[in-house]
Amino acid sequence: MTETRTPQVVPPVDGGPLTPDVTVVEVRSEREARAAVAVLADVWRREDGQPPLPPELAWAFAHSGNYVALALAGDQPVAAAIGFRGDDSAGPHLHSHIAGVLPQWQGSGVGYLIKEHQRSWALAHGLDRITWTFDPLVSRNAYFNVVKLGAQLTRYYVDFYGRMDDGINDGDETDRCLVTWRLGSPQAVAAAAGRHSATDIPAARSAGAAELLVAGDDGAPRLTLTDADVRLVQLPSDIVGLRHRDPAAAHEWRRALRRALVPAFEEGLEVVGVSRDSWYVVSRPSG
Repeated sequence: MTETRTPQVVPPVDGGPLTPDVTVVEVRSEREARAAVAVLADVWRREDGQPPLPPELAWAFAHSGNYVALALAGDQPVAAAIGFRGDDSAGPHLHSHIAGVLPQWQGSGVGYLIKEHQRSWALAHGLDRITWTFDPLVSRNAYFNVVKLGAQLTRYYVDFYGRMDDGINDGDETDRCLVTWRLGSPQAVAAAAGRHSATDIPAARSAGAAELLVAGDDGAPRLTLTDADVRLVQLPSDIVGLRHRDPAAAHEWRRALRRALVPAFEEGLEVVGVSRDSWYVVSRPSG
């Protein structure tokens, strides 16, 4: 018997150019699993030419009831995501291991579409939390995670993956922040309804937030230790470009952000806000 699938279509984010016929579907066959991995291999290109994970493993994940999805423009795969069920001190959850949007579709709203599909899948399977890791120096991804999705950054891992030769992380330490997406939180519910609110940094300063990490006049990071309840952390506006132009400067930012966030997370603080101009707001989570 053939199982019927209902694809999910989500409106464009902020009026973005998402094509109406882009849908997200769960992977139900070995062929579709290979298509998902092919998309991810195009996004996360390795030096050795190998895909980021074997397609057989992606199919095993899907076959065993984990999350493997494809975004399709017509019948053309344009994005994919793979996750698996986890269990930690806070209970069961979905861990989103890898996701990617083909370069020509980035900025179209497809990334938001596939994450909201992932949220719906998790809730339908009795899971109220999704986690994943990302490079906290990449401000556009931080903005997407915290503002567009309504998640928080809750933990800092030093050199989490070790060396990676994927064309993106080459030569850099793979520090990662854990993203915790509490699917029933007011922030996540508002984001799912298309209500997104970036942080106003001048207003945060006026309310007493202290600057923990800022860029100096020369562009180098300046760390000032503080025990304020609300702390502001500035990021480079384009860490990817900085890595190519000046690897030593990018490494200096890596170490500075590590010194800023590791102690804050150990105190129970989280990144609860991100501004459009690459600032984090670090404080205790509400609720």
